[in-house]
Amino acid sequence: MRIAVIRTPEVPRTCGAGITAASLAAAGHTVRVFTDVPDDPDLTAPADGGTLRVQPWEPGQDTALAAAWSDDPPQVVHAIGPRAGAAAVATGVPVVQVYPADCQGPAAIPAARTGSSQGAARVLASSEEQHTALLRRGVPRAVLRTVPAAVDTDVFAPDGPALRRDDRPRLLAVGSLADGAGMDTVIRALSRIRTAELLVAGGAADPDPDRARLFGIAREAGVAGRVRFLGPVEGGLMPRLLRSADVVVAAPERDVGVGPVLQAMACARAVVATSVGGLRDVVVEGVTGVLVRPARPAELAVALRGVLGDDALRAGFGIAGRDRAVSRFDRARIAEALTVVYGELVGAPAAEPAEEDDPEDRTLVGAAG
Repeated sequence: MRIAVIRTPEVPRTCGAGITAASLAAAGHTVRVFTDVPDDPDLTAPADGGTLRVQPWEPGQDTALAAAWSDDPPQVVHAIGPRAGAAAVATGVPVVQVYPADCQGPAAIPAARTGSSQGAARVLASSEEQHTALLRRGVPRAVLRTVPAAVDTDVFAPDGPALRRDDRPRLLAVGSLADGAGMDTVIRALSRIRTAELLVAGGAADPDPDRARLFGIAREAGVAGRVRFLGPVEGGLMPRLLRSADVVVAAPERDVGVGPVLQAMACARAVVATSVGGLRDVVVEGVTGVLVRPARPAELAVALRGVLGDDALRAGFGIAGRDRAVSRFDRARIAEALTVVYGELVGAPAAEPAEEDDPEDRTLVGAAG
């Protein structure tokens, strides 16, 4: 199948555009990516099967889309972000619209209604919470499907090199440093956990006002000497960083991208996360990690102390997390689910149902209901 993937600047780099495109190419599709981030480390060409081409593109170049594929148009467009969807619909090619959790703020959800009414043939939710939110905002039930995020379980695996560390327990938080992303909660929780260090990966290159704000919080909490801000971490360094951690913590107050948590689980790391958005779908309480309420540093600290203090519990969470990442969120499985959605639009036959009637399988390509 010929697929165009479009990503626009309002969408965070953590939205998963690269892993989506690479997964589709690895599944044998011909994929062309139009993006303002052509150096996305996840945009790796498949070893065999399909093809992957990347073309720099910015909003405002809408006419360039049709011109770029005038001689070889795609059969379907996978549009990530509202502006990408609007540009793609104008070309007349069937559009699958995606609203990443990272940009699902008050302004983005109303845009979903506009995008669907202007011609998006399908709208994808990445979690049950987003699925419900999109329904409430007016996305027609008939066009809504649920396909979760993907992870490359070959790259993110338990075996492999890890960054060097000392004997202190290591916590790792990966993601946005913006207000509401929960890094302040993690830092305040650290003040209640003796001896542990916290590594924070994410944010922008210097100068980063969010990093400065968080460093001030660390100083006020008396833990500035135990917090290290790594800045953006990309490419082959991320698996090594994840493997070096005892526990990966994600404490957002709102729905955000679950990519870092999936990567941690694929690396067999124990996870402690807040019970919001897609994290509720990914982390199984008491099986792959611990879920806590958002914006409660004391509650988060209790959960982290419990996991850090029990080697067997951490190992069990890691094993179960790896199994869940492989069985539910591996990029090949998600590519299959996306192919089913595309097939609804181009007349391709649907995939045969799985032999096992597992209720959780309904999350993949689940129609609204």
